[in-house]
Amino acid sequence: MTDDAPAPAADLPGRLSIADTVFEKIALRAALDVDGVVRDGGSVTDRLAGLVGLDSATGANYPKARVQTAGGRPIVVDVDLAVRWPCPVSAVCRQVRSHVADELERLAGDRPARVNVAVAAVLPGAAVARRRQGFVELPAPGPAEPAATGTDEGTSDDDD
Repeated sequence: MTDDAPAPAADLPGRLSIADTVFEKIALRAALDVDGVVRDGGSVTDRLAGLVGLDSATGANYPKARVQTAGGRPIVVDVDLAVRWPCPVSAVCRQVRSHVADELERLAGDRPARVNVAVAAVLPGAAVARRRQGFVELPAPGPAEPAATGTDEGTSDDDD
């Protein structure tokens, strides 16, 4: 055997750069992995704004994540969540904090010093189930208008 085998990857020169948005996407996915955390798209306007990459001024989409980095390493992660009601909110937040830190370490190679979790919305479980099935909540109908009592002129059932 010869010693011409390539060096292990750790011995190769080079540099790895990970964009802040990648850290944020990892944090978002990790938060959604935790039971009790739900995706909340807000209103139809919010969902349409999200399709074109705009932040909506009328509402919010959850979860949200912001990552502060230093030297290309995640230092502080802020996660805003929507949770399903009923659920043990404090336990869900602890699980999110731990899972986000674990996933950033596993996928990006660095564990953040701090993960802050804030619950920004609580959604009833029934509303979450309807959204998952593709149904959208519509407003309650207003008062019914009375039916027209007159006949349409110019229309007739018999042929002349």
